[in-house]
Amino acid sequence: MPIDRLRAMPVDKILSFRRNPDPQQLERQQTDGMEDIPRFLPSQLLKDEENGKDGNRRMPDSDSINSEDAIRLPPPRRSPVSMRNLQRELYSPNQCMNVLKAMVAVVTVCMLFATIPLYRRQNRDKDHDLKMILLWNEPLVGGPAHMECGCLVTNQRNYNDKAYDSVVVNADHPYSLEGLNGTQHNPDYYVVYAAKQPMSQGLLPDFMLFNLTMTYRLDSQLIWTDYYFSYTNLARRLKWFRSPNLNFADDMPGSMIQRLEEEIKIKSRLAVYLMYEVDENSLPESLYLEELRKYAELDAHESCLGSDDCSHYYFMLIFEPTACPDYVPPQMYTAMNKYLVPVLIGGGNLTNLVPQHSYINSLDFATPKDLMGHLKDLTSNPEEYKRYFWWHSLYKLRKTSQPYCALCYLIQQPLEKRQIPQGSSSLDFIGWWTKYHCPNRSTTFL
Repeated sequence: MPIDRLRAMPVDKILSFRRNPDPQQLERQQTDGMEDIPRFLPSQLLKDEENGKDGNRRMPDSDSINSEDAIRLPPPRRSPVSMRNLQRELYSPNQCMNVLKAMVAVVTVCMLFATIPLYRRQNRDKDHDLKMILLWNEPLVGGPAHMECGCLVTNQRNYNDKAYDSVVVNADHPYSLEGLNGTQHNPDYYVVYAAKQPMSQGLLPDFMLFNLTMTYRLDSQLIWTDYYFSYTNLARRLKWFRSPNLNFADDMPGSMIQRLEEEIKIKSRLAVYLMYEVDENSLPESLYLEELRKYAELDAHESCLGSDDCSHYYFMLIFEPTACPDYVPPQMYTAMNKYLVPVLIGGGNLTNLVPQHSYINSLDFATPKDLMGHLKDLTSNPEEYKRYFWWHSLYKLRKTSQPYCALCYLIQQPLEKRQIPQGSSSLDFIGWWTKYHCPNRSTTFL
């Protein structure tokens, strides 16, 4: 047909064809389950059906359908094929699985909300039977902790309105005892003076409140350190050590000998020391360090944690300004735990605190030059260097994993069965404090 003979078709007529297709086409698409004529058609269509003479449906022209009827027309219905596809999708395995997952999620959430009150009630009942230890001035990471030994440790001064069996005051941290008398506690509770560092020789603390000691001192009622020595097959703390055994390899298991050989094989640097604060108290050690640097290259680390664990050094220099009895510098344990030979510069008498011939003391050498010469000789003589690890054949260095278990075991015992080295009263604490004296140390090592 020529383009100039095309006639524009009105929009309403196009809409009419979309909503009301050709009757013959509609008949071909009809099935037995469909109505002959939709009941939602406008009134004009229904009238034409009633007035038809030959029984055939006649569709009116689009001009006969006004705009109001067009607006009332509903959207087209789904075809039978589309309905079957929808039903097939609704009952598909994937859809059933999604519904099942949703049901499981709902049931899980409901059970969670139902068990939370029960869990809290069980914890309250469990806490009711536990002995309570309050850390007065010490931080506690992670909140209240249930120890394996059967006590609950917390730094909350009012925990579930329970009475405390012991209050631990850590003298290594700043503290004030104000408000201690107002803390809820049992009648036979302990106020523990705790310290792992050398104690100040100043004024007495508020001694009228302390009735138990837990420090590094061997005359404490409870001994408190981060590490301790024991036999390899027994975890009890040792109070004395045997003399070194020259044939220690005969008593050492094969796995331990192999471990020792591997640790020595990776060593390549002479000595390391951990950085410390330089002040008037540590000035003699610092001067000694300056002299040592004249004869060897020394490394300084902030710590021996992580990937650089200091295991490739032969020695660790330990500068300790205090000389208090019973005190072992923590770096001694760090060095021995990592198979380094400790070199103590300063410090006090470590007899019966660590095994003999397990460390080197600077006081055994006349000058820093002599000490450094001895360290270099040991690096070139592996067999002699290995003798400093003889104690592995008999003893084991253990870390205190539960630092308050000794106190927990004590308060779990009935009052008449508690066995402690001394009485538990403020007068005993005064005597314990006043008889302890750190010796006057020399001002120089040179």
